[in-house]
Amino acid sequence: MTSFQDLRRSLLVIGIALIAGLLLVVFMSEEPINSARSFFLSVFSDRFYFGNLISNAIPLILTGLAASIAFSSSSFNLGIEGQVYLGAFVGTATGILLSGNLSGTIGITAMILVSFLFGAGAASLSAVLKIRMGVSELITSLLLSNGLILVVDYFVEGPFNDRQSGLAASLSLPANLRFSRLMQPSSLHTGIFFSLIVAFLLWFLMFRTREGFKLRISGKNRMFAHYSGVNTSKVIFWSLFLSGGLASTAGIIDVIGAHGRVMRGFSAGYGWNGIAVALIARNHPLFVIPAALFFAYLESGAQISSIEASVTPELAKIVQAVVFFLVTAEALAPVSFRRRRYV
Repeated sequence: MTSFQDLRRSLLVIGIALIAGLLLVVFMSEEPINSARSFFLSVFSDRFYFGNLISNAIPLILTGLAASIAFSSSSFNLGIEGQVYLGAFVGTATGILLSGNLSGTIGITAMILVSFLFGAGAASLSAVLKIRMGVSELITSLLLSNGLILVVDYFVEGPFNDRQSGLAASLSLPANLRFSRLMQPSSLHTGIFFSLIVAFLLWFLMFRTREGFKLRISGKNRMFAHYSGVNTSKVIFWSLFLSGGLASTAGIIDVIGAHGRVMRGFSAGYGWNGIAVALIARNHPLFVIPAALFFAYLESGAQISSIEASVTPELAKIVQAVVFFLVTAEALAPVSFRRRRYV
């Protein structure tokens, strides 16, 4: 299937999902016209709303890339949610411990690097178990993720808790370890450039290098790749290593740019939405960018319409579920057609 066909089918899924969202808004609201305007258009009418939309897309771009590289090698990293949380915490802890000893640029670089390595290490455990013992990475990554969330919650509410704030949150990062804001008063920050650069680098790795070709051919048919001379165990390891690292980077970038500290449960949904973003983008790193913006658009529209009109914020979840259903159904359809053809 060509990239153009992938793009055309993704646009069709998005179009159907938007129509479903419009119908839900019309039938669920007492003021359908005002609600539809708030949901679909208000985000473009205000600098604050539009900046927040792009800001919300930043972690989704990175988690979408994390899911894409794992799926492209036919590996399944379902631990992205926990890796985001882990990366946010260890990166923030690094920044707090090093504050006052490093300049802003070096400090932020150290935070991102430490965060990447911790997330990559967590995902690598699933890769090693898969390679050495044949344990499904789908199960191990999910179970490990659930454990990581509890461990991070312990530290956020315990040793690293900011007692004076009265919140279930860590201490705040110093001002020199924060990204600059781009569209104040919105939360959009310079981390958007980091996520775009990472998307381009991942596209270059996957489509312009020999290692990327090995990764993609392993994803299409692992046995064929093995008998063609590709070290498929190595592909599994490095794809999950990069996937975990990118997921953790999403967490620390969001903390440095938007929140300034780790709050309990702040990343809820980043990992699972990143998987949905990768499915819409057909695992293409550059298509991940508009797919992440689409999901951020749904979230922002639902939040705005819940304030300006009588629409529940959960509407975005329903539309996202429609997207999940359509993408999954589309993936299963060719299998069904093939079976009918040969019966």
